[in-house]
Amino acid sequence: MDVELSLPVSSRTLERYACDCTMSRVLLADSQVIDVGRATRSVSGPARWALKVRDKGCRFPGCDRPISWTSPHHIEFWGRGGPTNVPDLISVCYFHHHRLVHEAGWQVVKVDREFRFVPPDRTIPMHGAGGVRWTA
Repeated sequence: MDVELSLPVSSRTLERYACDCTMSRVLLADSQVIDVGRATRSVSGPARWALKVRDKGCRFPGCDRPISWTSPHHIEFWGRGGPTNVPDLISVCYFHHHRLVHEAGWQVVKVDREFRFVPPDRTIPMHGAGGVRWTA
């Protein structure tokens, strides 16, 4: 996806893009490279296998989508310093990952070995092809 010539996007949309893309950050000062950022956002094959065994499907409460329909999600967004290791990742389907967590303000909170999904303070119904969905 190329956003160079697109309309401006929100910071939440940008975080969603960053979650699934290969992105390189290069910081310059006086035309000199001073930082190239972290390079381990992508989840390795063995880590994906561990998530498959642990999560078995989308971890959002009440969701029955199988593991093959999910993507690993950094509990603490990678762009904000979240690590890419199995205890700090959770499997969620596209709708819950991109729409609720990244765009609608839901939070994933890790409590011991459990994960909790915390809704945003304010929600309004959004009618879509699949019936009523919730958004902020």
